[in-house]
Amino acid sequence: SSLGTNAALKDFSNVTTKSLGQNGYYKFPDGLIIQWGYQGMSGSGNITIYLPSAFYDTNYSIGTTFEVISSEPSLHVVMFYTRQRTYFSVRRRFGNSGEEGDTGRGFTWIAIGRWKQ
Repeated sequence: SSLGTNAALKDFSNVTTKSLGQNGYYKFPDGLIIQWGYQGMSGSGNITIYLPSAFYDTNYSIGTTFEVISSEPSLHVVMFYTRQRTYFSVRRRFGNSGEEGDTGRGFTWIAIGRWKQ
């Protein structure tokens, strides 16, 4: 700006702390960060997803969605059991009886929180 301050433009076009890949993030100047990604699943049990950028603390929100296969109508759920600044861990459950395991599909995730105070 003309005052010598570093402010973001209204369209955030001068924000350079971003990575717009399949697993990426966008850091806003006010401290908000949005991160996203895709995680394939193989085998059963727990999986840890490492975030593209660290959060300020563990007070962030996560949402997920599974790849849908129309010929397989059973229920699929991702349960979060660990949330840290740089990663979160999940356990996947599927099937009408809630068994653990793998059907060969992955899931997408999105996380929203702060990257600075």
